[in-house]
Amino acid sequence: MQQYREFQFILRTLAPVFIGNGETYKQREYIYENNKYYFPNFVTLYQKLAAKPRQQEAFENYLMSSRRQEKNERLGEFLRRIDFTDRDLGGYAIERTGAEVDVGIDLDRLNEIAKFIKDPQGQPYIPGSSLKGAIRTILLNTRFGYEEPHWGGKDDICHNIRVSDSEPLALSSLIIAKKWDYNKRKPDPNPLPLTRECLKPFTKVTFTITTVGDEAADLINGLSKAADGFYKQYEARFLKDLNSKYRQHGYNHPIYLGGGSGLWTKANYGKIDLDRIRADTPRRMKMKGNGVFKLTKAKRVAYKLRSVKQNLVAENSGKRDTEANIGFYEMGRCCFSVKEKSDV
Repeated sequence: MQQYREFQFILRTLAPVFIGNGETYKQREYIYENNKYYFPNFVTLYQKLAAKPRQQEAFENYLMSSRRQEKNERLGEFLRRIDFTDRDLGGYAIERTGAEVDVGIDLDRLNEIAKFIKDPQGQPYIPGSSLKGAIRTILLNTRFGYEEPHWGGKDDICHNIRVSDSEPLALSSLIIAKKWDYNKRKPDPNPLPLTRECLKPFTKVTFTITTVGDEAADLINGLSKAADGFYKQYEARFLKDLNSKYRQHGYNHPIYLGGGSGLWTKANYGKIDLDRIRADTPRRMKMKGNGVFKLTKAKRVAYKLRSVKQNLVAENSGKRDTEANIGFYEMGRCCFSVKEKSDV
């Protein structure tokens, strides 16, 4: 009988991390007031508006309106217009950081905001499948020599590595972050009209990994070294071309998670065929070279790594900074430690 072993996997986000649930908050579904983005519970909002029939009718008309003027009216603007001041509406709020928009853009004028995945209690978490996919990428590019291991059936090594969902996270760990692309042939990163709920840099996330059999346990025991090896490949293939002022120096077993981290953090380098990808891609979307760098902005964070205090972002973060303490990050970058629970 094969032995079961449990490992504690502790992830530290070194940059904003986005794990989406496939849904978005529309512009009429949140309120920006008092330096917060507030996402009310619409059932509670409707019940309170129903106490005053005129306000209820105005709200229904507002949601169904197709007139341009009302269509562009934000929820906060509408509630102020009908003199509805109650904000005890359930839901949750995310503090403004100043990194949500580009220079000169009203903080209340975001596009749709992609939602971070949450559990039935409304708490953000990282699904085990997301972490397992990142582990699989590391192993494919290091331990398996680019050859696909056995998937499916009794010899499925991936089946023998079982990753739990993370422990629930506090809503205060969320920030709102904008997507930026950086082309090395241009002087500055380019902001894109895509905004997401993300975990803030240096959030601690805890998982349990259960292995079945010696091979799976050996793979997890060697995962830190494998992650360092994959990062060297990623750096040589792609990251070396990123301007040093946008790179995060100082890491401990890097791993990239979630949406927006880019092709090269998820690829099997031995099997990727760029010529085929380009041939199958419409001309206007065709990737040039190795593609563009995926960045985002957030507040600078200082942390201690092996007793050395380091910044997660470079001091010079580009000309477009909205505030002195805002900097660019590599989207989805994290680090981790993993130990067998008997040793914890």
